[in-house]
Amino acid sequence: MTGKVQKFVVADVEREFNLDLEPEVEVEYKDKPVIIAQSIALAPKPGEVTKNPSAFYGKVIAVKAEVEDIISPASFSLDEDKLTSTQDLLVLNRTPGQTVNDGQEVVVTGVLRPFVFADIERDYDLNWDLTVQRKLEAEYSQKPVLITNSVFPAAED
Repeated sequence: MTGKVQKFVVADVEREFNLDLEPEVEVEYKDKPVIIAQSIALAPKPGEVTKNPSAFYGKVIAVKAEVEDIISPASFSLDEDKLTSTQDLLVLNRTPGQTVNDGQEVVVTGVLRPFVFADIERDYDLNWDLTVQRKLEAEYSQKPVLITNSVFPAAED
């Protein structure tokens, strides 16, 4: 979930979002910090996505993981837990100027789709060099790719 933290004032929230909240909500949360959600997404682990991608295709998801391999300025993989035999998750980073570092813990939000190089190239005009193109096609063809909406450094647990 992404959103803005603010002090909970029932009248303001009811007016802004056209709500009629139960009185118990005001009693429990009055003047406390709350998150006003801007978006909510499923939050699977990379291995859950790569093991059963069809459950997530076309959906907005948020994945928290370590950056495993920076493939190009616009693509990297997220590390899957070494205890499982599933593959790392490919990420196509469409956030201009947003860079990640190898080993960095991040939260990536975006839409999952199958990696079909011709479709990805057509839809995102990436102009990958031939080496990157061949590597991605060899390793990820028909496997899931997470097309980013945003990339954030992960908060510490």
